[in-house]
Amino acid sequence: MLGKTPEFLRWALAHACALKDFPKWTDPNRTERHLRAIRVYQNAVNQDRVLNGVAVEPIQDASVDVAEVLGFRVHDVFEFYGDPEAVSKTCEVCPANAMKMLDSSAWVGCFGMMPVNEVALPDLVGELPNGSVDMRELLQQVLKEDSELVERIYEAFDKTSPSWYGLWISRTPSLKQRAIQLEVVEAVLQRTPCTVSAAWDAFHRGLRLSVEQNIPLHVQLVPEAETDGVYWFVDSHCGRCGAIASSEKHTGTQCLVCKNEGRPRQPQRRFVRGKRPYWKMTRFLGEDGAREFLNEYKQHKGWDHVTVR
Repeated sequence: MLGKTPEFLRWALAHACALKDFPKWTDPNRTERHLRAIRVYQNAVNQDRVLNGVAVEPIQDASVDVAEVLGFRVHDVFEFYGDPEAVSKTCEVCPANAMKMLDSSAWVGCFGMMPVNEVALPDLVGELPNGSVDMRELLQQVLKEDSELVERIYEAFDKTSPSWYGLWISRTPSLKQRAIQLEVVEAVLQRTPCTVSAAWDAFHRGLRLSVEQNIPLHVQLVPEAETDGVYWFVDSHCGRCGAIASSEKHTGTQCLVCKNEGRPRQPQRRFVRGKRPYWKMTRFLGEDGAREFLNEYKQHKGWDHVTVR
């Protein structure tokens, strides 16, 4: 991915299980980093991209360069967790598996990343371009018409302008706060003129589950950023509410969004998430082994039109 990345929420339902046997497991970022490979594997299985213990990235081209194809050994993903069957048994009965409401066989459905804008898919409104729906703006429209909701928000959260940012200042919202967050999310989604993305649907279900089952939710608002494909550049932003420290939102000594006193956080540079657990197949199979595997995979898929070179 190149260019701008939207503001988004990292979230995770804080329910202990055997898969979260790592330090600071309630942190949404750590949860995503440790468990994402399991989700990637299950997606590969569902799309019939696993053969002889090796998963292959989606292949689109009719000419496949052995040196460029990505994949991973299934054993490498599950070395820490046991095996796919053990993970399946754990997630099948997990009360925090929000994705199970969408897919009864889903694993590790207790975390996600939800973009604040670029959330709508233009499947019902043809003239609506992807990315034109912004939840921050929709919330302001909701609050103009619902004074009682405004009062409940100001009672439970720190007052900010826009109001969106106050909802996510606490990284561990209380049950009362989560109930209001759920009310806000559902009110905003009702105003979205088309089907929302899977990321928003997952967060909505996770938030509802946290309220109905009283499962703690950990959430982090991550500012807008840019990436060059190698690094991820986060601009200067308020360390309290996460709003970008533009001249309209920060004086240099005070955030105008949440009124926090102090200088904004300095710009940050981090490595992008990358394609973990995928890596070049020649690295773990060798060139000859990768070519042999891909020819077998080609036969398995019935791809007479594909050439392995």
